[in-house]
Amino acid sequence: MAKILVIDDDPELLRMVQLSLERRGGHETILSADGEEALTIAREDPPDLAIVDVMMPGMTGYEVCRQLRERPETASIPIIVLTARGQAVDREAALQAGADVHMAKPVTMSTLLERANSMLEERVASRRPEIMVLLSLRGGVGVTTLAVNVAATLVREARGQVCLVDLCPSSGHAALQLGLRPRPNWRDLMREEALNEEGIATSLLAHESGLRLLASPVVPLVKEELSRPTVKAVLGALEQRFDILVVDTPSALGEATMAALDAATEACLVAATEQCSIQSTLGTIRALRERSSQIRVILNRTAREGQVSPASVERVLRRSATGVIPFDPGQARALAEGQPLALSRPGSPLATAVGQLAEELV
Repeated sequence: MAKILVIDDDPELLRMVQLSLERRGGHETILSADGEEALTIAREDPPDLAIVDVMMPGMTGYEVCRQLRERPETASIPIIVLTARGQAVDREAALQAGADVHMAKPVTMSTLLERANSMLEERVASRRPEIMVLLSLRGGVGVTTLAVNVAATLVREARGQVCLVDLCPSSGHAALQLGLRPRPNWRDLMREEALNEEGIATSLLAHESGLRLLASPVVPLVKEELSRPTVKAVLGALEQRFDILVVDTPSALGEATMAALDAATEACLVAATEQCSIQSTLGTIRALRERSSQIRVILNRTAREGQVSPASVERVLRRSATGVIPFDPGQARALAEGQPLALSRPGSPLATAVGQLAEELV
């Protein structure tokens, strides 16, 4: 079942399309007769496909298409333009505005449903979501800061729909760094009856940038743990909805971390350039030796002075770093403000380095 946004100022046509898509196609429909309203709906809860009329009062369907393509959270949505204007020039105008398909009215509902289903199937088949997992067995090395800024960078650069997943069971800080209240969060998903598509969707927080967040609970878990099947189910559901997942894992090779690594397309081991972190990183590489070829190392300079040079760390680890993140004094202010440097000061040293890292990884 897909969620389809239908935009047309003809109430009779809206009703016909709704009946076809819901009763015959088994889809969920969201109806709107106004372009501005439809854009608001799409930004708050992106649909899987949009069907857009051209001739509407106020905002035209062409402008709706253009604005859908401009926003990161809606840029990759398949769009059908359905219009009474069926000339070649009209088809060209629709495609230039960002539509994937131009269909001329009148059209049978069976033809429209067939085309919608075909586009949805193509999207699922061609979609290979990136799952970027960041981990470290030593806390305080900046894993969450990097995860938040990488995710924010990908949204800022309109790389697709992005979700940040904070799996920390001991009061994770991703929501704090984004200035969000971490409620709801994934704790509710530990109940079997909530572990479904609707429950996962309603557990996501929305940041003004377009980034979505599955937050961790503020109160640390006591004698509880996210199980491997639960994490697998959550990530599997999010894969169907997002183009990129950035996963911040706990500082332990437990069930949640291992489930995330199982799903990862990129596994990034974060190391601070100080002795304790280097030791933990060596141990982690050895513990994950069967995944050694999958793991990339990212060096994060968490202090201005007194740390080992990146070149020395690379020699000890016997591998090159995928990225080196410089110390950035602006990070303390960014944390206090709840505004990641990647969004508030994209020219800062940390944001610049994270941008280069994102380019390398995605």
